[in-house]
Amino acid sequence: MLDGDDKSDAVTEARTVLPADGLVTLGGRCVHVVTQPGTGTPVVLLGGCAVPSFDWDEVADLLPDRALVRLDRPGLLGSPWPAELPRLAAEVATLAALLESVGPAVVVAHSMAGLHAEAVTRQRPDLVVGLVLLDGSVEFTPRKPRPRRRWLWIAQAEDAAMRVPPLSLAGSFVQRLLFAAQSHRGMTEPVPPRVTQTFRDPDTIASVLAEQAAYAEQAWDLAQVRDRFVWPGIPTIVMTAGSGKRWVAKQGRLADLLSARQVVVADSRHLIMIDRPDVVAEAVDGLLGGNDDHG
Repeated sequence: MLDGDDKSDAVTEARTVLPADGLVTLGGRCVHVVTQPGTGTPVVLLGGCAVPSFDWDEVADLLPDRALVRLDRPGLLGSPWPAELPRLAAEVATLAALLESVGPAVVVAHSMAGLHAEAVTRQRPDLVVGLVLLDGSVEFTPRKPRPRRRWLWIAQAEDAAMRVPPLSLAGSFVQRLLFAAQSHRGMTEPVPPRVTQTFRDPDTIASVLAEQAAYAEQAWDLAQVRDRFVWPGIPTIVMTAGSGKRWVAKQGRLADLLSARQVVVADSRHLIMIDRPDVVAEAVDGLLGGNDDHG
């Protein structure tokens, strides 16, 4: 039996070692991470396109003792946009490097980040102990895309234009419109200064355009990964926004493909971590269950 001092030492030893907050290099790219010290199996939170790490704040608040790492891909929260369209292989390299640094983790991936999380899980199942897909992107029969160089030019032109102060105002306004369309919070909520600052950054807007332009190619590349790597049977939850029967059915097909449990969140739009952070936190705790040494 441990006395008070021994218990304290044991808890300290059990705490997961996480990378420092701020800008780090993972998989050869500069990215931004936010960490929350804690015990037990770490949890990695991945936002979709144009979803910064602070959109996970309420989920993190509901997992106060968990070791959490939030990843912002290149261009967000101070990391430079690398002036290229992101390939799936680059996203896999970055995510795998993060998981190697923190140890096997539960990965929670929203929207487009679901492509990255599935690819990593198939190729490096040793790094993932559980997967939660939040309204993940779904493509079953993608077509091989044509070169998207014109989109790279557009992103580069935008990056230059947004450095003109009057034009930089447009980014935060467009982000607010998208937020209102994808969440029940709508346009009536006050906009925190960090949101305005983030989406007036030229690198942020360029990265958003680049990720949108790269989507088709990433979906095609994931199809190739699916052909080469069998699904390893990692416990998985496919969490679906109640956005209509066709979308729920399509997400159901994804759940079948991954031998996953589908959870339909009827009162949420696409930004499930914003509309229903409680069900996201419950999913994480449910996946870890009694197999975790947390708490």
